[in-house]
Amino acid sequence: MLESRFPAILLGLVLALVAHLAQAEPSLAKSAVETALQLVTGESDDVAASSTVRDNLLIQQLSEGSEAPLLVPPKPRFVQSEPEAITPPPTHSLHVMLDWYINPYHAALIVARERGLLDQEGLDVTFNAPADPNVPPKLVAAERADLALMSQPTLHRLVDRGLPLVRVGTLIPVPLSGILVRADRGIASLADLKGKTIGYAVEDEARVLLDGLLEQQRFGLEEIKLERVDFSLSQALARGEVDAVVGTLRPLDRRQSAQQGVATREFSIDDSGIPLHDALILVANRDDLSEHRRDISHFLDALERATAWLVKHPQAGWELISTAEPALDTPENRAAWPDVLRFMALRPSLLQPQRYARFEAYLKARGLIEQITPVSRLAVEIQTP
Repeated sequence: MLESRFPAILLGLVLALVAHLAQAEPSLAKSAVETALQLVTGESDDVAASSTVRDNLLIQQLSEGSEAPLLVPPKPRFVQSEPEAITPPPTHSLHVMLDWYINPYHAALIVARERGLLDQEGLDVTFNAPADPNVPPKLVAAERADLALMSQPTLHRLVDRGLPLVRVGTLIPVPLSGILVRADRGIASLADLKGKTIGYAVEDEARVLLDGLLEQQRFGLEEIKLERVDFSLSQALARGEVDAVVGTLRPLDRRQSAQQGVATREFSIDDSGIPLHDALILVANRDDLSEHRRDISHFLDALERATAWLVKHPQAGWELISTAEPALDTPENRAAWPDVLRFMALRPSLLQPQRYARFEAYLKARGLIEQITPVSRLAVEIQTP
């Protein structure tokens, strides 16, 4: 056994000697290697020794005069193949109906889209403005849209009529509506609204607001003429087609009327008996909420990040939304931007259940709904999964 290994042992000793020779005198290295091979290899071991020499990279390098280190690892071998295609994460689609034509109160939606926050959440969101402001919640109820913007008072009335709607988020958590009247129509107080024509966009909201504002007056809605003007609140007021409008998104409409040369006076709901409520909310279809819950949660997360960025960068925010939506870049909107910004909900997903319970009880007491609906069927808080 030892005899069979002797040539390999001898070869190792010779190689060590050759390494020193190569450092001292490179010219001697080649002859030393050749001599070592002759000593080690014999007639009987010719095949095995030749194989050993061929497989040893060090011997080949030394025989060519190389000064490489003694132990050289073999070169790795790589398998050449096409790289696997990287599959992007799946995107989930959401169809969101706006409550109105695009306006500064939609800033969080615009920023979430323009800054790629929706893409980061894996969402493909489509925003559509309605031709009729009464239609968006009905599309959600009919499962033809996933989310819609609307007011809290309208939600209570529609749920009372059986529509399967539920609040899932809030964009504007304070009431902004009121009555805006022309200053040249002799309306110095709410009592002067008797016999006047009031324009509105969404009837359910208008009736709730007027009922509360006229609560202390000696006349009711039957002595006021209501005229539906849809999106043309400011225009109808400026043209003199109506004496007043209700449900306005202040402070925008005040400035728009002033820009058109119309002096106005406002009656706010702040001093009325109408409870605090959310001016602009997101609603979903209650019956298929579980199917979209995760996507809605990610959507609300994107809106929260967008709002936080707007609060920290108000001027950059205005530049971003007015560039993305050029129709917003008007003197009235620019002047109203600081006021609009301070009304935005910092946590769109946050629910104040007592607010919905209180408003539901108020509507029932005023005879504006038939029955009390539990808060759990009116509004939910979507938790991040």
